[in-house]
Amino acid sequence: MTDSMGAGLALLAAVVAATLLGGALPLRFERHSRLFLSFSAGTLVALALLELIPHGLHGAEDPHPRLLWVLAAFVVTMLADKLHVLHPHEHGMDASCPVEEHVHPPLAMHGAVGLLIHSAVDGFALAAAQRESLAAALAVGLALSAHKLTDGLTTVSLVLSHHHCRRQAVVMLAGNATLLVVGFALGMALPLEAHHLGTLLLIMAGFFLYLGASDLLPAVTHPRCRKRDVLATALGMAAVAAVSLLAHH
Repeated sequence: MTDSMGAGLALLAAVVAATLLGGALPLRFERHSRLFLSFSAGTLVALALLELIPHGLHGAEDPHPRLLWVLAAFVVTMLADKLHVLHPHEHGMDASCPVEEHVHPPLAMHGAVGLLIHSAVDGFALAAAQRESLAAALAVGLALSAHKLTDGLTTVSLVLSHHHCRRQAVVMLAGNATLLVVGFALGMALPLEAHHLGTLLLIMAGFFLYLGASDLLPAVTHPRCRKRDVLATALGMAAVAAVSLLAHH
């Protein structure tokens, strides 16, 4: 094994560890799940706007046609959600409709699955940087370590906040870390064309924007919203913004 490959694997291990650490926080402090969810709302929206869309548009002479992928992903997810493809049970509640059926909409699990796909893309990004140079891999690895901390936190918070069991949260967290490794391996073996990767990033941006707007941000716009929930959302946005600035300067 070359020194360069050894360094790349060490960086991959650090990013995986950051993912697991982020997921461990809401598992350990489950009673603060609403606070973690508010933080996650900020990270998802900021991630879409500051990272996924700019990277997806990189190198495009005219960004407007490519931005249609973001809009299409947003609209398709909205239609799937509101037309009950993701949540087939009727939203109208009556005496025969138990409240429990409304506390874990499948959109939460779809959001966690979306984060798994995003994790695989992160693995691709680290592999692409590894192919370029050790310095590039180090820069991307450090940025991903900070970013994946919030990814792990968001994955687990999504599952727990909708009253799914802890086992499901642990499975999704393990899947997030596993897909990161799979993405890295595939990126080293089969480098993805830049424009295909860009399209995937834009589709994920539209999905994350809808998820943040419809399933996460309502937690901080609820009539009984606490000030600390709003601050947590702002802090999530600030955290992603800080990592983005450090990664690109």
